[in-house]
Amino acid sequence: MTQILPPKPISHDAAAQLIAMLETRRSELPFADEELARHRALRNALEEQIICGEQALAAWRQALAQRWQAEVIGQRTYIAVQRRISNCFGHDALYLQLVAPSQPASALTASNLLADMRRLEASLALLRPRPPFAEESLLQMREAGDRLAAAIEWSEHCEAERRRVMIEQRLATNLYERVCQKTRRLVAAHMRGDLAA
Repeated sequence: MTQILPPKPISHDAAAQLIAMLETRRSELPFADEELARHRALRNALEEQIICGEQALAAWRQALAQRWQAEVIGQRTYIAVQRRISNCFGHDALYLQLVAPSQPASALTASNLLADMRRLEASLALLRPRPPFAEESLLQMREAGDRLAAAIEWSEHCEAERRRVMIEQRLATNLYERVCQKTRRLVAAHMRGDLAA
């Protein structure tokens, strides 16, 4: 998974100094009011983006924790049903590998685990003669699988939202940096003009 890092924040002190300078020299700088309005609007937007970023990160972390819990439950259910089948039909049954393939379940991703759970559920439903534990196991597999599927979907949604918010935050940061640079150029040009006069 590619990590999108939060944008490097603009130096709060440098931006505050620029705004303070505009406020104190309002009467001297003909563009000061317009620049102050632009700075305030962009700072408010940036602060909102930072809050949204923190909320999106918290939601994503919560979704990952829920997915992890669903994976643990799914893993345990999957292994328990495999054991029941193995105990019922014996370890040497030829079709046992079709119903409950032996693979290291702990090495699965959440999506792979879900796919294996769905295959095991389908195999168990088709198994004849139907073992006495089939109905209970099918219900457990379905519930655990549905929970895992929902957790995977939600964590992917939260990850996409987190990425979207981080990109918007980066764009807002870049825009504000450009506005700060423009304001500095305007002030410098005005000062040079004053000195030349």
